[in-house]
Amino acid sequence: MHWQVCDDVRMLYSLAKAAPSPARHNAANPSNPTSVHYRHHYHAGNFADVFKHVLLVALLQALSRKNKPWCYLDTHAGAGRYELDSSEADRTGEWRDGIGRLWNAVPKDPVLSRYLELIRSINPSAELPRRYPGSPWLAAQLARPEDRLIVCERVPAVAQTLSEVLPTAELHRRDGYEAHALLPPHEKRGLVLVDPPFERVDEFDAAAEFLQRAGARFAGGIYALWYPLKNRHAAGRCVRRLARDAGRPVLSLQIDNGARGTGRMHACGLTVVNPPFGFEAAARTALQELAPSLDARVEIASI
Repeated sequence: MHWQVCDDVRMLYSLAKAAPSPARHNAANPSNPTSVHYRHHYHAGNFADVFKHVLLVALLQALSRKNKPWCYLDTHAGAGRYELDSSEADRTGEWRDGIGRLWNAVPKDPVLSRYLELIRSINPSAELPRRYPGSPWLAAQLARPEDRLIVCERVPAVAQTLSEVLPTAELHRRDGYEAHALLPPHEKRGLVLVDPPFERVDEFDAAAEFLQRAGARFAGGIYALWYPLKNRHAAGRCVRRLARDAGRPVLSLQIDNGARGTGRMHACGLTVVNPPFGFEAAARTALQELAPSLDARVEIASI
């Protein structure tokens, strides 16, 4: 079975630990923004990106159902766009088991269809994908004229690339965990995507603390935290903490492609605090169609 809806939240933490990716560098010193840092070029377009970005499309489409502007805040925005024919992407080839599996698909689901339409738009007439966007680029394509993007990126070279890819976004060259200071947005509606590199040994704690501070400033916001499922105990503890502190509905979505023993991440999750109306139903149908294409299992639970 590729599709599984999990009503018992304890089953969400049953995924096995995976070995670290060989492309991930040593943990950066969080107090030194110039220290060695994670480079997404090795992993762009992999199954985790596909999973995350399909759900991002569903979230922003749900927000756009109301005729009111929204603000999108990305705490760890990255470069905004990645070349899949680069030496880094070629070294791992992870995109082949992600966007590569979907490239010739003709999906029936409208969320999945819209996602692929956007990815193909930066790969015109390509037999295989050569470029893959980051989350803020996708958000920019889904934004209406009245909507607004705020992006944070602390690594200078990456921030420079991001500014070139998204010149109209409001860019802050700072640690994304300081972005609670940018809340609440004047639109009073919005999505905060927390997608850290997980370089720090305390990354789950840092993310949970940020979400607590952000929620205190912007209680009506929608928050989405992406995380790898390498340490199921740390992930489970973080998700339970979010559910305890949120005081609002929390939806946990996870994917596992079962590729254990490869030295690569094989499972990840997205936890959504205060999901917008219609998102859960849209996510279920989109992931139900996506899972077989990625040869993966998906689990969803309200917490």
